[in-house]
Amino acid sequence: MAISLLQLCTNAERKYSMKLIAGSAGLENTVRWVHMVEDSEVPDFLHGNELIFTTGIGHTGSDWLRNFTVSLRNKGAVGLVLNIGPYITYVPSQVIVFCEQNGFPLFTMPWETKIIDISYDFCRRIIANEKKESSVADAFRTIIKAPEKCSDFADVLKHSGFRTNSSYTVIAVSIFKGEKPVTESIVRSSDMTLWRTLKHSKQPSALFMLGNQLIAIRQNCTNEEIDNFCESIRPITETESDMRSYIGISDRVTGYSDVSSAYKQAEAAMDTARIKSAERKFYSDIGVMKVLFGVTDKKILEAFVEETLGTLRDYDDIHDTSLCSLLRQYIEMNGSVNEAAAAAGVHRNTINHKIKNIREILGTELDDKTKNKLMLAYLSRDVLEIYKNPFS
Repeated sequence: MAISLLQLCTNAERKYSMKLIAGSAGLENTVRWVHMVEDSEVPDFLHGNELIFTTGIGHTGSDWLRNFTVSLRNKGAVGLVLNIGPYITYVPSQVIVFCEQNGFPLFTMPWETKIIDISYDFCRRIIANEKKESSVADAFRTIIKAPEKCSDFADVLKHSGFRTNSSYTVIAVSIFKGEKPVTESIVRSSDMTLWRTLKHSKQPSALFMLGNQLIAIRQNCTNEEIDNFCESIRPITETESDMRSYIGISDRVTGYSDVSSAYKQAEAAMDTARIKSAERKFYSDIGVMKVLFGVTDKKILEAFVEETLGTLRDYDDIHDTSLCSLLRQYIEMNGSVNEAAAAAGVHRNTINHKIKNIREILGTELDDKTKNKLMLAYLSRDVLEIYKNPFS
């Protein structure tokens, strides 16, 4: 939930004589709240993405102002408004230069303007924007789960700029720390970064949690915008070595009535990314996984896996072997004995012996048709594992 500084400050010069004097490159930054700060030691209660107002009361001269501005930026503030008057009589050039070089918006406003008036106005607009975005998120959550209710939310979506004849892309994201899903906690601390990426698009977007998945719905977005959003997630997960993100991107659909089907595509692509240990997958590229994730009755997949791999799995269980894993590796390496031997760190004759044993256990030759069937069974088993350990 966020409003950009540019949006928030629209008409501020006309209404409050609030003028931007430096740092225009940061106007697309998102604003969480408005704070009044007078202490030169920037307080720790700032969470980041605040717009700061100060009168300079309690200070003399202007030497303190540069360090104050640098500290605010380091604390994650998105801009500074200086109340020009008896305490701040002018803005030092070094402050202007710093703000311009670092894209940190710097505003001035006259002493006659009451800070309480402008802060009330800004806070009211921030809250109104959050309510609007919450309504949009609730609408899309319902549409995803119950697409037949789409018409109930038409007015809400249209009022927020989402058009029935536009194209929509759904992006699903899950973040894991080891084997533990941590999407919600990570997104809670980084949502402003993600919103900032979305705000660069002129088209409306929705960003919300659905279970333990982060869902972004983009209207009329380009491939570049999709890529930028996915790239914005990477720094968030690179903070720890055992943290991974899995991203699924749907095909484009027309109208929000088809957002539900696009969500299922994005989820299938995300699940496939998890299976393949890939950062992202497009639904258009997941091949046969479309069919497997399209099977709504998992008992069908369970029966196919049992029929195809059950005998070999049972053999492994009884004899404490790992032939099932070896066979998959062998098939994925296009039946190359040398590659399988190198991967296992054994002599090729060992692989040949085990493959012969596998053929006898399965009672079949490993021709192309059989290998394709076996690979399909392995992928079906992967899908079943996702169902046992879902993202949400």
